[in-house]
Parts: sequence; C-alpha cells; structure tokens
Amino acid sequence: MTWDYYGSGDDFVYKAERKSPEKLVDKLNAKDRKRLKKTLSAAEPSEFFGQDFTKLGDLISLLKSMDLIKSDKKLAKKMKSMDERNVDIVATASKLRKEYELLYRQLEDLVYPKKKKPEGKL
Repeated sequence: MTWDYYGSGDDFVYKAERKSPEKLVDKLNAKDRKRLKKTLSAAEPSEFFGQDFTKLGDLISLLKSMDLIKSDKKLAKKMKSMDERNVDIVATASKLRKEYELLYRQLEDLVYPKKKKPEGKL
C-alpha cells in the first residue's frame, strides 16, 4: 500500500505539498562547508571506540560555533541537547572501558598467573 501523505490526524501533509529538507551544508560558505565535511568524515565510527566520541564532540563543537547555529534558537537548543547526550555517552563508555580492562586483567592473570613474591622480599 502506498500512502500519499505524511503525518497523522490533522497534521498530515500530502506528498505533492511536502518540501524537501534544506541541507545545512548548502547554507555555508565554501570554507565552512569543507571544514564541516572533513570533520564529519573524521567522526565516522571506527574500530577505536574512544576516539569516535572525541571526534563527535569536535563535530558538535564545530557546528555550535558556526553562525548558522547561533542565529537559529531551535537548532542551538538541539545542538545543546546533542552535546549533553555525547557527554553522557562518553561517561558510559569510560565506565564500560574500566570494566573491560578489569575483566581483561582478570583473564590475563588466569592465563598468565604472576609469580607470587616470597614474603619479606619486595
């Protein structure tokens, strides 16, 4: 079944009347556009989990510093919310990292037990 409108109830919009979302990149000058694209590309998830959050934080900071975001209160509020979510994720990730390291050390001690030092010697 194909729907010819979006939304529900009284707030639906016909496909023909629906506006395509305006790209944020199109509003920027060439220098800012290039910087944003480069930072966005660098923030792409990688195998180094901790670095991803740093890159994501950099991307959020870059977007918040742009005049476009500063002039749009709704967008500024959204960016503040995203920044807070990133901080929460980083805090959770650091807790997980500590637990991972503890578990790893326990497994490492199980596989490679350390020799106990005789009493009285350091």
